[in-house]
Amino acid sequence: MKKIFLAAVICMFSSALFAQLSSPVNFGLHAGLVSTKADTDMGGVSGIKEKADNGMMLGAFLRINLNKWYVQPELNYVSRKSQLDIPGESYDIKTKSLDIPMLLGYKIVKLPAFKLRAFAGPVASFKIDDSLKSSVEGKLDGDFKGAVWNAKFGAGVDVWKLTLDVDYEVGFSDVANDLKQNMVNVTLGFKIF
Repeated sequence: MKKIFLAAVICMFSSALFAQLSSPVNFGLHAGLVSTKADTDMGGVSGIKEKADNGMMLGAFLRINLNKWYVQPELNYVSRKSQLDIPGESYDIKTKSLDIPMLLGYKIVKLPAFKLRAFAGPVASFKIDDSLKSSVEGKLDGDFKGAVWNAKFGAGVDVWKLTLDVDYEVGFSDVANDLKQNMVNVTLGFKIF
């Protein structure tokens, strides 16, 4: 009788675990590192060097699983930094924004406790704060836009409830006059359910 009871308990916990791992909807939190590089077109000025700098991202995601496909809206707070060097002067660019990616993904490998994914989609980015500082003139008015569009594509791995994503984000619209931002994002997340 004890063996039957033990087998029933093991089956019950196993089925609960597999049901949770293959849930149709997941909600989680993630954080990560953002490496941002300014991309500028200053109309023929030569000697411009665009340097990447590191920032951070905190956010939440909702993953709607559709067998091997999934849709993942996110809400992220992102702090970005980058630098432009022009002969005789350098500029430090800092932006803080609320980003809303809407990603479509495909699970290349789909096992109960392991998934390898690829994804892509648009990102709406809404300005919270920004600053532009010159090495010669100090703080400047950068005329930053209130909202911009980006696109991201990347890959991710899920192991049980942990997620690791690496993606590249391309700036489609200018954050300021003749200035776009391109980013590499690395995020680690945890699926709450």
